Amino acid sequence: MGGRLELQPLWRRADPDGHAVVALEHPWGARHRPDWRARGLVIWPRGGQWCRLRLRLACPPAWLALQRQPRPQLQARLALRWWAECMELYVDGAPVHSGDLFDTSCRWRLPEDWWQGRPLQLELRLRSPRHDDGALIHSRLELEPLQAADPLGVLDPQRQHLRDLRRRAGLAEQPQAGAGFHVLGHAHLDLAWLWPVADTWQAAERTFASALDLMERFETLHFAHSTPALYAWLEQHRPALWSRLRRAVVAGRFEPINGPWVESDCVLISTASLLRQFQLGQRDSRERFPGLEHRLAWLPDSFGFAAGLPAVAAATGVRWFCTHKLFWNASNPFPHRLFRWRARCGAEQLALMTAPIGTDGDPLTMERQRLEWQQATGLGELLWLPGVGDHGGGPTAEMLEQLELWNQQPEAAPQRHGSLRAYLAGLEPHAPRLPVWRDELYLELHRGCATTRPDQKRHNRSLERLLRQAELAGVLAGMPPGAPVGLRSKPDWRPLLFQQFHDILPGTAIPEVFEQAEPQWRAARRSARRLRDQALATWLAGLDERADPGLADPGPAAAAGQLWWAVQLQPLAGPRPILRLPPGRWLSGQTPLPSQPAPEGGAWVQLPALGGVSAEPVWRQPGSSAHGAMPAVERAQALPRGAVWVDGRRAGNGAISVELGASGIEQLRDGQGRPLLAAALAWCRYVDRGEFWDAWDIAANYRSRPLPWRWQGEPQWRERGPLCASFVWRGSCGASRVRLDGRLLADSPWLELVLSIDWRQRHELLRLEVPLAERADRWASDTSGGVLERPAEPLTARERARWEVAAISWMASCGAGGDLAVLLDGPQGVSARGDRLGVSLLRAPTWPDPGADNGWQRLRLALLPCAPGWRAAAVPEQALAFREPPLLYRGGQATPEAGAVAARVALPALPPGVQLMGLRTLEPEGAVISLLNTSPCRLAVNLGCGWRIEARLDGMDESLAAKGGPLAAKEEQRAWADQRPSTLLLKPWELGFWRIAPADELLLISRRGRRRGR
Repeated sequence: MGGRLELQPLWRRADPDGHAVVALEHPWGARHRPDWRARGLVIWPRGGQWCRLRLRLACPPAWLALQRQPRPQLQARLALRWWAECMELYVDGAPVHSGDLFDTSCRWRLPEDWWQGRPLQLELRLRSPRHDDGALIHSRLELEPLQAADPLGVLDPQRQHLRDLRRRAGLAEQPQAGAGFHVLGHAHLDLAWLWPVADTWQAAERTFASALDLMERFETLHFAHSTPALYAWLEQHRPALWSRLRRAVVAGRFEPINGPWVESDCVLISTASLLRQFQLGQRDSRERFPGLEHRLAWLPDSFGFAAGLPAVAAATGVRWFCTHKLFWNASNPFPHRLFRWRARCGAEQLALMTAPIGTDGDPLTMERQRLEWQQATGLGELLWLPGVGDHGGGPTAEMLEQLELWNQQPEAAPQRHGSLRAYLAGLEPHAPRLPVWRDELYLELHRGCATTRPDQKRHNRSLERLLRQAELAGVLAGMPPGAPVGLRSKPDWRPLLFQQFHDILPGTAIPEVFEQAEPQWRAARRSARRLRDQALATWLAGLDERADPGLADPGPAAAAGQLWWAVQLQPLAGPRPILRLPPGRWLSGQTPLPSQPAPEGGAWVQLPALGGVSAEPVWRQPGSSAHGAMPAVERAQALPRGAVWVDGRRAGNGAISVELGASGIEQLRDGQGRPLLAAALAWCRYVDRGEFWDAWDIAANYRSRPLPWRWQGEPQWRERGPLCASFVWRGSCGASRVRLDGRLLADSPWLELVLSIDWRQRHELLRLEVPLAERADRWASDTSGGVLERPAEPLTARERARWEVAAISWMASCGAGGDLAVLLDGPQGVSARGDRLGVSLLRAPTWPDPGADNGWQRLRLALLPCAPGWRAAAVPEQALAFREPPLLYRGGQATPEAGAVAARVALPALPPGVQLMGLRTLEPEGAVISLLNTSPCRLAVNLGCGWRIEARLDGMDESLAAKGGPLAAKEEQRAWADQRPSTLLLKPWELGFWRIAPADELLLISRRGRRRGR
């Protein structure tokens, strides 16, 4: 007998005249969504509009006859699936079920009196999504037997479908040995998306309580959930529920599947942030759930994964990486379901592409997925994850009852409920024969996330910089004897890591999320800045006891002069930096420093060269010259190094030159005079409309829909050197005013560009296109965990799909010699072909945030000649110097006599290719240094005579030698045997960690060796 009754043709809705019509025949759907209409969907317009459907539902006579047995044999369920922002089901005027965009289906059991012949009056109230038309996807009655034996055969049609599926796959009709399902309840919960964070806490509470309640009813149910941040909130704010959850964890029924602190974005954050995500998440998991091993990272929904993630995860003890998101690829299906993901340094993760999350217990869907898994891997058992997701929810009683029913049917593959750890353990023996993936996991979708909401990217980069600087300054402050214990307070990374969630940092949430995040960003920055400044004040005070360092104004300057400290917190070697300082006469020792009045006030001053993490003393005499100009008698002594010259429309400094004209920046040349541009820089504007995922996706055809960008005249010089030459160019994009400022500094290898714009457009894209004079063969950009090089002209379908990627701080062309790099102030969407580089600057989506990107925006970047290649030109180090210029702190009153105060180097400059990921205190004493080798060469790093290396560590501060790390132990022994206790070794592309301590000699060494004057 038939076990289903389709209801789609029976629903009626009111037309504009108020007459009831068959919903499927409503003319709007056929006219506006014929594709949906052909699939039999009930359709109505987008924009939050309500659709009310009514149906009088009587029990079919044939079903009534079957039920009139000596005892009832059947039950009936109303199966619905919808695409609606809100769904409400009323039966006889009473609400019985509700749902939304995330809880999109139900199987409501019909009451007993319906079987007695009483019709039900059904009403569906559905509100369409704001961004898409609404739809009732399916509606039907489904019969189920009350006994698993199914004496009436109501499940026979589905049984036959299962047999047909296996036969078409070339298998026996009955499940073979090894076929089955490993069932684990799950509830994906976005920390913010179409709801604010406050709603997430409530959703988590409901989800966890529901799962724990269902465990009491269904003895086989196991449930897993990720996100240490959620568990931390639950323990603090819901202690009773937390106690229940802990008991279920101990019993093995509730499983934390964590990894990073939150399910973060994995392509927009730096290596340092990605590392902290895993370090904090793993450390919290180990402390909160000490009875479990935490060797997996659960990231089902992030928008792609950087190529360096395996190295970062492996360093923190993670073995397994699990996601589902690559199923979303719009162009090329990802080729593997189970594979080894290898970073360039050789570190690996075992990677699992799971079945879809947010599923139910439908047997046909389960078997289709299982057969696909078996075809891809050769393995018969599939991990199945039933549960309502996105906004939490988890498995429902209806799902579990359906699973129980079909687990008793011989035509369905058997089920076993258990933990994710148990399932992964069963896959471990297959690791040696798995395919190896040696690339990023690029999501062929959501290419606009690197550009949308630039304010969130700006907050992220500034707070991360402050946190790193505060940690490093805390190490420096703790070194002088008797340093106050309070200055060892550690900065709190949790606010930053939380905001790196994969729908907050990419800018793909509702406006309330960003409005509520704004004060949290600011408070976290204030806290990190305060810790950094307090620690640096203590360190600087220890460098010169006569100085009185502080951040507050110490009062009127004495005639003898004011001591200031120029502080560099990146271990870089480079040219003499130029900063805009308060007006006055600036000296290094008794040598005047080159200076130039600045139009905005103060003066440009060229500081002494800073090498490594260091502090350089300079003095200011405020009243010695007006407006900061150099006295004429001293000009010959203070000629700037790499002075800027301006000649008509041209300017240069020996390392780079620029030519201006009617088209703006018409040419750049490197230090040898080679042209770098094939044409003027192109500031472009396009229509960016038509994608379903508005805030996520750039329109693929945007280049075919250009819009005008109007400039007013030619760029005008504002400053003409010798320290700074700057120009301004004004224009408009539609209703948006634009100002471009260019700046060339003495002894600087790059041209800085700042685009300020009052952005008022909608569904538009702003881009900078850089036409290359020398055609590129390849191009490179940085990513989390390292650097990726790509072919300039794509050759494969996968390469063609990567027409927009995320870069964190730079991109560079690689060609025959006229190479050019673009330095970024934070993550941006970028692209490249053989003849050009491109940067996406601004977008203007309207969903889910109607005003995304609008308002005043300031976008900063730089152009850097980089022949003969990005490595030789130290592009990663130049990008760091561009983003993190030196800091200036006021000291006390002092006389700039020779030998009075010397420069101090706390950490020497690192070799090219090695980047400092972090330097932080380690309890109870010492410090941990984290380094990343971005080159293909094995490198030796000398930390200077102020440090000694005590142990090689993993990313969790545990000794590798103690854990049996033979390679690390041999390297340590070799370093000690060679009596180079401050030298460490890095393999190509390696991320490494060491415990270090101050040497027995002096920690802070003088660059000039003038401690006798002390």
